[in-house]
Amino acid sequence: MKTISFLLLIIAGFLCSTQLAEAHAVWIESAAGGTKAKPHPVRIYYGEYEAKVYEKTADWYSDLREMEVYLLRPDQSKVKLTLTDKGEYLETTFTPDQAGVYLISASHATKDLGETTRYEFTSQVAVSVGTEAGVKQGVLPYQLFVLPVKHSKGSKVDILLTKDGRPLAGQDIVVMSPEGWTKTYQSDAQGRISTDVLWKGVYVAEFGHSTEVKGTWHGQPYTQNWQGLTTSFEVE
Repeated sequence: MKTISFLLLIIAGFLCSTQLAEAHAVWIESAAGGTKAKPHPVRIYYGEYEAKVYEKTADWYSDLREMEVYLLRPDQSKVKLTLTDKGEYLETTFTPDQAGVYLISASHATKDLGETTRYEFTSQVAVSVGTEAGVKQGVLPYQLFVLPVKHSKGSKVDILLTKDGRPLAGQDIVVMSPEGWTKTYQSDAQGRISTDVLWKGVYVAEFGHSTEVKGTWHGQPYTQNWQGLTTSFEVE
């Protein structure tokens, strides 16, 4: 009986960790507007934003702390950013040297599988420097894009979902507010949703999807790839 109970505890713990990984998300936070020649701070979090759960970096799932973050500059050059582990989040900065829209993105497939599922965590935010903001295509195949402008309480904010630069229609996008309010929208023919922003603070939008695909990852076979994609924006 003790052996059976011990095995059940192991199985329960494994199932809990895999469900936790899929329920959690990585998101990047950074101010929408930057200034040339002035360092611009960026933070990367992992947890459940709607529940205000911010996991300490020591507790991040698998090898998620080893993620890489890149900056796509207005001239389309790509730069890897150096991360500092702050205990509650990963932090980096970049110093804009030209006008235009900068894209900060992270993508990491964790070393550990969840049973036969490969987990991939991705996030992207845009920063505008000294120019009118416009939609910009980044390096991620799937993208959630919010114009990097000042968003005011009581207004509406558009979010664009694309794959390889083309709009994705009929997809569920979850918007999470700083007050714990969440709502699921479905993207229209242009890949857009429009959400009301009723409170000040940071909002996080998430698109998750799974694909049945067979492969081997770090020596282990998998049959499904799950990807969570987020973006964030601030309402003043």
